[in-house]
Amino acid sequence: MYDDDFDDDEWIDDGDDGESECLACPSCRAEVHEDTQQCPHCGEWITPVYPENRAKYWLWKVAAILALLAMLLIVLR
Repeated sequence: MYDDDFDDDEWIDDGDDGESECLACPSCRAEVHEDTQQCPHCGEWITPVYPENRAKYWLWKVAAILALLAMLLIVLR
């Protein structure tokens, strides 16, 4: 049924050595698995931080303020 003549040369290493990647919880700094959505230690949600999204948020906020100022200037004229 099984072939016991399996040579080491035929072995294919998939790169997974059994060690999982861990990261620190942003709230309690406990080590958690990288795929964890909620910290099992403190219960806080672990969300990825993407700096480019934050820049877009501030861009929209500044644009909205400038638009409001422009409308205010038009009304006061």
